[in-house]
Amino acid sequence: MFGDSERFQVSISPTGEGRLGVLVKTTQSIHSGSYRGIPILGRAGRILALSVSLGELAELAEDPEVVYVEPSWRTRPSLDRSVAAIGADIVHDASPPVVGEGVVIGIVDTGIDYTHLDFRYDGNGDGTEESTRIDAIWDQTWGLFGAEYSRADIESDLAFGFGANEGIVRGSDTNGHGTHVAAIAAGDGSSSTAGFVGVAPEATLVIVKTSFFTADIISGVEYIFDQAASLGLPAVVNLSLGGQEGPHDGTSLFEEGIDQLAIGPGRIVVVSAGNEGNLPIHTSGTLNGNAKSFHVIPEDWELEMQVWYPGTSQFAVTIYPPSDAAIDVPWGGNTSYVLTADGTVYVDNASEGTNPNNGDCEVFIRLANVDAGSRWGIRVADVSGGGRYDAWVTTRTGQIEGGDSTSTIDEPGNGDRVITVGSFNSKSTWPSLGGTQDESADYPVGAVSDFSSLGPTRDGRTKPEVSAPGAWICAAGSVDAMSLDYLSHPDGEHVMELGTSMAAPHVSGAIALLLGLDESLTTGAVRSILTSTARPDAYTGGVPNARCGWGKLDVEAAVESVDSTGPAEPPVDSTVPQIDLQQNPAKGVARFELAVPEEATTAVLRIYTVAGALVFEGQVPVSASETEWDLQMSRGDPLAVGLYLYVLVTDRGISEVGRLVIER
Repeated sequence: MFGDSERFQVSISPTGEGRLGVLVKTTQSIHSGSYRGIPILGRAGRILALSVSLGELAELAEDPEVVYVEPSWRTRPSLDRSVAAIGADIVHDASPPVVGEGVVIGIVDTGIDYTHLDFRYDGNGDGTEESTRIDAIWDQTWGLFGAEYSRADIESDLAFGFGANEGIVRGSDTNGHGTHVAAIAAGDGSSSTAGFVGVAPEATLVIVKTSFFTADIISGVEYIFDQAASLGLPAVVNLSLGGQEGPHDGTSLFEEGIDQLAIGPGRIVVVSAGNEGNLPIHTSGTLNGNAKSFHVIPEDWELEMQVWYPGTSQFAVTIYPPSDAAIDVPWGGNTSYVLTADGTVYVDNASEGTNPNNGDCEVFIRLANVDAGSRWGIRVADVSGGGRYDAWVTTRTGQIEGGDSTSTIDEPGNGDRVITVGSFNSKSTWPSLGGTQDESADYPVGAVSDFSSLGPTRDGRTKPEVSAPGAWICAAGSVDAMSLDYLSHPDGEHVMELGTSMAAPHVSGAIALLLGLDESLTTGAVRSILTSTARPDAYTGGVPNARCGWGKLDVEAAVESVDSTGPAEPPVDSTVPQIDLQQNPAKGVARFELAVPEEATTAVLRIYTVAGALVFEGQVPVSASETEWDLQMSRGDPLAVGLYLYVLVTDRGISEVGRLVIER
């Protein structure tokens, strides 16, 4: 996997040595500037971003202080009417106005057109916007270690009329995605009379132009929070990016690293849900001594998949090429590369044991040199343990025949401490250089966008939290990016885009407004405010749900919540099972009160040791409100006195993990 330089972070050092970008989780926090002599490029708690040689990678794999090594993989960069659709224009006109002053909005994306007037202001009152609202730019794509530019550097270039290829600041946005995202969150609309004002038009910007590799993204988020701390300001970081790699339960090093950086007041991270909501790239099944099969259809010469199942189980996997013999891969097996008449197959079925981050088993499948449109069979069989498997096509190069789009939130949107955002349509017609455009047939105004990725997370949490305008959005375009005429506004300064990438900065801007009122807000408090004030309607249907969370973003109500009563309690998620002990510690028998979602068809009580070993598993009637456990293992042996963990697992979600103390 590490050899794919398009997807994984491979670089060449000045000495000609190949180096790999990795995320490394250690047993304890490392506070020095290096680990085992390897420079630390970024850190998030016990997770380090490193660039290593093959020899150093082998040493890390044998290092007893290293818990897990994860390749740094490449993610994807996933106003006018939209600001009014969320009520932001109302708080802009309040007295005093709520406009995000004194808050940093960080954007990790494709860069920014720092010359655009929507990010500038008239600092000396001479009628010219010579000053910038961008405090710093870090271009991670420049050279080996990137290039950093200060506010003074930017304003010096503006004074001389320099652009991205002149003067001090050489960072440009040739894609345009980052400029558009930044303008939605914080553009002030001063570039034209069209008045495309963003959600927090007086916030301070910190920009990271990223390579989109996960290690660099973590370093970029860390950089933004450090910059904000140096200014003494709270910050919200926008990540309009992601991908399908990982277990979708918040335990990948990428998601855990982002979570670690979002701990504490005034440190919020917002992530776009992803644009796979109408793609059949996921399938799942529950096994109990049986097997299930499905087919994948490559749409290019290669396809990659991941399958995850419980670490207490042993599943066998069989690959059926279109015209060649089946390839059996037992639990713990690794095929290396197998040449078939239809292409090359590589399968790893938990060959290194369970994943230490979540205790589950991972299957990695790669098909290469295959024919687009060919039909490959995959069979998953329960050898022992039973349980549910989830499978995803992780490359945008294929689909699952008869698959679905549930649980397709892009990582890092499955993290515990990120706010994940879905999309709804706020605009479908617009003037352009190519004439008036009308997309109302495909994007009816008010409807939840069909492309918006769905939850829940693999461990049963509701994602996204809210939805925001994502189609179609008019915001600043980069002078260095090409835009088609039908997407270009007649003012020559703004362009149309769509996607959850556009929805996320609406929420980032809204959070900046909240932090401007109360800089002590934590992720939990912000989540409570946004979900309790979100607006359901006929388009969202009953909430919370897997496509739009608790409803549509309502900035006016959220601001009023902070102004009047402070953070509200989060609404109860009716799709998540609930379980509590009636008495703790338990003697002789443990009695539980529980609530199973109405849609659930199966419910299982599981008891684990604190080390994660499953000691008991028993079916619970889905209609039951109470159940008992006799403090014995599944095979009938009594359990020792001590601390245990319990959880209620249903086919509609998983409860929070509880703690149980056994006394005799």
